[in-house]
Amino acid sequence: MSGRNTTSMVLAIVAGILLLIAGLSGAAAWETIKTFVSNNVVDNSAIQIVFAILIFIASFGGIVVILGGLLIWKNKVGIGKFLIALGAGLGLIGLIVSIIVAAVESDLTIGGFLTMGGIGIILSIVARVMAKKEEELSKKSKKKKK
Repeated sequence: MSGRNTTSMVLAIVAGILLLIAGLSGAAAWETIKTFVSNNVVDNSAIQIVFAILIFIASFGGIVVILGGLLIWKNKVGIGKFLIALGAGLGLIGLIVSIIVAAVESDLTIGGFLTMGGIGIILSIVARVMAKKEEELSKKSKKKKK
């Protein structure tokens, strides 16, 4: 395993612990997406079942983020990144929506995002971005050697 993925795993585990302490999960973000899809795109039982499963997994929040980090460590990078996104409520999207809501409500302060949950979401984003499949890392190292 590369040092990059080891760092990604550690960040995901720390992020998951912070999300657990803060009591945050990605369930609300997925519920919002489900509502949007149901109201504006398609609403059928198959879609409802898929979202029910995603929301169930996401409701475990930090535990799912930690599991994603461990999967990255086991070189299951794609699944690991997916679980981190589920557990953190899509991370970046959730963070952007939170910033927009805070701005609209005139409550946009840096302190509001430097909570344990906010830092956990930021670390989960960094962990996802850093994680790379071994093939991708070896291609990059070969390009650097040329």
